[in-house]
Amino acid sequence: MTTATAPITPFAFSIADAARYSALSRSRLYQLINEGVIAPAHVGGRVLILRDDLERFLLSHRASN
Repeated sequence: MTTATAPITPFAFSIADAARYSALSRSRLYQLINEGVIAPAHVGGRVLILRDDLERFLLSHRASN
């Protein structure tokens, strides 16, 4: 018997995962962080980007028709 589990939606991404999720390059993400456009969360030695912040940034750059 298999138990179906719902996929976990991440709350935050590493830079590499944020790049895959957003189709932005790692260097572009670091540039956005350095420009203060996206605020990172520093946990231990890791740099994380909150999913909501990344999605908000992408939605703000959506082309309007």
